[in-house]
Amino acid sequence: MLLVCAVGISVNFYFSPKLDHKLKNTILSSTNGLYSLNFSKANLHVFQGKIVINNLVLEPDTHVYNRLKKNNLAPNSLYEVKIRRLVIRHVHPLMLYFQKKLDIGQLEITEPEIAVNYEQNRNQDTVIKDKKTPYQLISKLLKSVHVQSILLNDVKLKYVNHTGVKADTMAFKELNFVAVNFLLDSTTQFNQKRFLFCDDVSAELNNYSGTSYDKRYAYQVKKMRFSTSSSELNISGMSFVPTESATRFFKNSHADYYTIKLDSLKLNKFDFKTYSKYHKLFAANLALSDGNLHLFANPIPGDSTKDNSPNFPQMLLKRLSIDLKIDTIHAKKISIFYTELNNKSKQTGTVIFANTSGYLYNITNNKAALAQNSLATAKLQSYFMNVAPLNVDFSFKLGDDNMPFSYKGSLGGIDLKKVNPISVPLGMVKISSGKVKQLTFNYTANRQQARGKLQVLYNDLRVALLKRDSSDNTGRLKKMSIMSLFANALVIKRDNPAPGESPRMVNIITPRQPRWSIFTFMWKSLWMGLKTCGGYDKQTELDVKQRLGEMKANKATRAVRKAERKQRRAARRAKREAKKQQKEAEKAAKDALEEE
Repeated sequence: MLLVCAVGISVNFYFSPKLDHKLKNTILSSTNGLYSLNFSKANLHVFQGKIVINNLVLEPDTHVYNRLKKNNLAPNSLYEVKIRRLVIRHVHPLMLYFQKKLDIGQLEITEPEIAVNYEQNRNQDTVIKDKKTPYQLISKLLKSVHVQSILLNDVKLKYVNHTGVKADTMAFKELNFVAVNFLLDSTTQFNQKRFLFCDDVSAELNNYSGTSYDKRYAYQVKKMRFSTSSSELNISGMSFVPTESATRFFKNSHADYYTIKLDSLKLNKFDFKTYSKYHKLFAANLALSDGNLHLFANPIPGDSTKDNSPNFPQMLLKRLSIDLKIDTIHAKKISIFYTELNNKSKQTGTVIFANTSGYLYNITNNKAALAQNSLATAKLQSYFMNVAPLNVDFSFKLGDDNMPFSYKGSLGGIDLKKVNPISVPLGMVKISSGKVKQLTFNYTANRQQARGKLQVLYNDLRVALLKRDSSDNTGRLKKMSIMSLFANALVIKRDNPAPGESPRMVNIITPRQPRWSIFTFMWKSLWMGLKTCGGYDKQTELDVKQRLGEMKANKATRAVRKAERKQRRAARRAKREAKKQQKEAEKAAKDALEEE
């Protein structure tokens, strides 16, 4: 529409003042009365070869919009445009006059203000009988329109999405657009390869930032660029970080605490037309590189019956407000950190998956795509605790409310002392020695439980059991010497395979607690498998707890008996002392009588 305005204004200078009125009527007729155009008088600079127009306004008629909406003909997006200054450079008047071809070197729009109101009125284009193309609307006046470049500088864009319960508003500044080689003629009017009749339209956004609706997170994008010719969206310097410390966050929320930072995001073969019209995000490939994800599980006991499974990846996809279909996601050098606070040790431990790379396939909530393939898969490689190579394959059944998924993989060799940053705070166990040769696991799970097999080959495993030191307020952990000896001698299996035996493989069933996230769920099921393979299975854990209880009871009994013995000894001493004092008193009385 802006280009039609520029065309009309240019023609207006070279043909007739009556075309000013014709231009406004063209805008009204071509939009079925939805939009009207107004602008102040334009200035022609002959020697500079340019036309300058000030205060151009394109605005919608809401009455017409509501009428179209009732007839299911309203567009999804409604625009309002205000342009302070529009400059048309290098117009070729002779070509325009003799050949009826409008050729413009550059169209520059400065500081436009654009308001877009989006509402989902339809899911596909409405076919209107006998609707004319933009070329057909101008064909009686012009044979062609060509603009070498179109520049929109310092755009202020306000985007309001009305599809939710509450309107969602986004405001953009430092936004620039460049369109190259606009051509409207009989050969391009039906050309689907061009975007808005241009060879390329590119947009660049700098330093975009804001906060989430609850003000608990701040997001930022340093630079975003999109090109229609390459169908690529590039984002650099993206972050999503909490606005407050974890301690303060957990005081006011039962949600987990996230931090996301990403150096580079690249979306390839992005269908921008479909996205702009219907909020459907279709792309062939998404590349993510050089970033980190930090998840801190909420340690505050909340409603234990509240189910956190709606935040599983499958359900998050299902609940997305946009129609999404990405064939492949390629992740490269993404480090993942998972932190828990153990309420017994009062210490935090962090599981590290460093330099995670790999591929995720069929990430979609699109109904047609799910009908063909409802399985999302992933193949990832990482470094556990930044040391041991880890390979994991995932599969997720999409669209199933029971959320079935599976995960299997293998871990390479690692010195188990490297695991102490996890085992000490979270398990209250310090590994004194031990080396893992290989770990393999294969689990299937759903929202209720995880079931699978795990095998870890290791040797020379020795541990020290820990407890909180109650003698001071530092919160440090101290070794339970007797129990550690007991564990190493009678509970822990030092090697797998043990001498003369086949390697042990354990079968694990882990019921899921409602509050567990999917990450917590997988970690707990693997941790249970590791403990079981090391000899500390569920029954042994119960036996040890019973033994500890008996030891505590015996200790308490011994303490009571010791106190009773002390009490009896004290009573005997008191009795002897009283008897001694009585004898001394009797002797003193006898001596006094003899003196008399």
